[in-house]
Order: sequence, then structure tokens, then C-alpha cells
Amino acid sequence: MSKLQQSGNGDVALSRETLAPSVQRIGGRDIEITFLGRNAAGQPTWIMWNAAEPYLIGMLCQGKMGYHFEQRTSSGVLVHENISLSRVHRALGG
Repeated sequence: MSKLQQSGNGDVALSRETLAPSVQRIGGRDIEITFLGRNAAGQPTWIMWNAAEPYLIGMLCQGKMGYHFEQRTSSGVLVHENISLSRVHRALGG
């Protein structure tokens, strides 16, 4: 597993190396991000896990107008549509 570097402005940095998990520190925790390839709609798709234990954090897809982030929370699934990577970073607690 390789260490994923953050972009210069502190946003989430996404790798496009298929099925190669990388770990990134966001909001005080390590998050494992894996590029799955393109989904049925042809959108690049990533899945995010807690790196310390097998806990799904969410799934991220790149759309035409921004990113779609389905985030697992203690009260259910929160869906963020057409957001920037910096907003994804904030949603993850960064």
C-alpha cells in the first residue's frame, strides 16, 4: 500500500491506479482510498475505508459538474451531489 500525497491546498488527492489502495491523513484519521475504475455510468469511482479497521466511510464518483459523495454516518447515508474535492475534504472532517 502506498502513501497518498495531499494536493498543495490540502484537498483530497485521488489516485487513478486501479485497485491500489492508498492511505491519506484527513481530519486526524487515516483514510484508505481505492480507485475502482469506472462505474456503469462511465464515471471514475473511489471507495473510502477507515485504515485502522474495516469500516466503510463512503463512495465517491466524479460527475460532469463535480463529485458525488455517498458518506456513511451514524444516522444513515448522507449524499452530497456536485461538490468540489475541498467540500469532500470538509465532509470527511478535514
